Amino acid sequence: MKKYILAGLVVAVMLTLTLSVSAVDFDDSVIKGLNVTEDIDGALSEAQSQNKTVALIFDQDSCVYCDMLKKDVLSNQEIQKIFNENYIVVLVDINKHPDVAAKYEVFGTPMVQFLSPDGKSLDKIEGYISSDEFLTTLKGI
Repeated sequence: MKKYILAGLVVAVMLTLTLSVSAVDFDDSVIKGLNVTEDIDGALSEAQSQNKTVALIFDQDSCVYCDMLKKDVLSNQEIQKIFNENYIVVLVDINKHPDVAAKYEVFGTPMVQFLSPDGKSLDKIEGYISSDEFLTTLKGI
């Protein structure tokens, strides 16, 4: 009997922690300092005219790992500096743009797709990774 009570308490605590984490809403203010747009076509045009790489950051509401990416990685000042100087960054909500998600074969979020100025795929990051891993990938593109 004690096992069932303990198991029930563990499940209740885990559920409470999960709900409290997913209820946190990290809006774009978390990535303050990062130049971000939601205009995909405008970003591709701007990338061509400025000869910059495009970073499509695929995101969706209620995605804990998307929120973590914004909070832990995209708020990193070194990452922001590299992005702001060398990239056109587009935040793509897969629920608002399912056609774009399908085009780039997004099966889960977060995902970051890097495109050349002419729109060709260069590299991608699938899932959440640390700031250090993200920086290594950025420097390699």
